[in-house]
Amino acid sequence: MTDDNTQRSLGRLEGQMSEVLTMLKASGDSRARLHERVDEVSDRLGKIEGDIGISAQVDVQVRERLDAFDAKLTNDVMPTINEVKRWKITGVTVLAMVGMAGAAIGSFLWWAWDVIVQKWSGG
Repeated sequence: MTDDNTQRSLGRLEGQMSEVLTMLKASGDSRARLHERVDEVSDRLGKIEGDIGISAQVDVQVRERLDAFDAKLTNDVMPTINEVKRWKITGVTVLAMVGMAGAAIGSFLWWAWDVIVQKWSGG
């Protein structure tokens, strides 16, 4: 019987060792999948970092162009716009003065015509 118990114990021990080996293999497979996932995430992060770098370069270029545009607008375009506004105000003022002078001359001629007509009609 001792041999039977020993054989049974050895069989159980062999079965348990087989389970331990299966668990170790599964653990190794799981670790391999985990490493693959970590590598994928690392690759994605590298691509994202590259995209962020490109985005930063584009941002710098846009800011430089906007600054150049702002400087050109302030130094070249705005003085011209202000000059045209001044011309417009001057033109409107001259037109208003000519209009008032024309109205005054027209009123004078109307009055003078009435006076001439009254004098000639014997009035």
